[in-house]
Amino acid sequence: MKRFNKLFVILLCCLGTLSATSCLNNDDNGGIDPELYETYLSNISGTYYGDNSNWKYQNKIYFYNDTIKANSLSEKLDSIVGITVSFSKYDSTFAVTNVPGRLLAKEIPDEYKELREAIGDAPVQTLRGKFIFYSVSPYAYFMVYPQSVTYKSLAYDGGTHDVTIAFWSPTTSGVYGYESNKQIVNISLYLAAVYIDDKKAIDIYNGVDLGEEKAKSQILITATR
Repeated sequence: MKRFNKLFVILLCCLGTLSATSCLNNDDNGGIDPELYETYLSNISGTYYGDNSNWKYQNKIYFYNDTIKANSLSEKLDSIVGITVSFSKYDSTFAVTNVPGRLLAKEIPDEYKELREAIGDAPVQTLRGKFIFYSVSPYAYFMVYPQSVTYKSLAYDGGTHDVTIAFWSPTTSGVYGYESNKQIVNISLYLAAVYIDDKKAIDIYNGVDLGEEKAKSQILITATR
């Protein structure tokens, strides 16, 4: 796993996503041998609780935090702990638990301050989605199709509204592999837009920009077992 840390940095810096669309084919598992595909699917499955005795292997979500007073984007890097990540081999789904609302609302502008604060005060969420491997040699790279998160009847600014946080889909920067006999997985998600009562109210990331806009919209999940 000598190259894993380098790959991690590449994902975190948001220098671009891998172009895998042409490789993805649900009928033939992206050209991957079916038995090999099933082996990796079985290997990645299960729950990742992290190793709290070693900070390097704690489960974390990394993100850029604009509330940090700094001159450069790299100095605004922040993280949260306390998450668990699980993968199911039966339906190729993943789940990330204990995700705080402040993370999902971090790119909501001051124009919607009351909404941002209401999401921040709401109960923690579980992020869910599907994944599909497109390369296994020897690391397993996968595309991610995250589900939106909806807050039903969220109270703010004197009323209640259904508020949905949507992610850009698909992303192509999921990776699974081994380091020091530990299984490690990274998942990159990108906040795309906020919908209020089924109407788009806020644009965050449109899938085109490869610079600061993309970096600010990214949340990078890393988990270990």
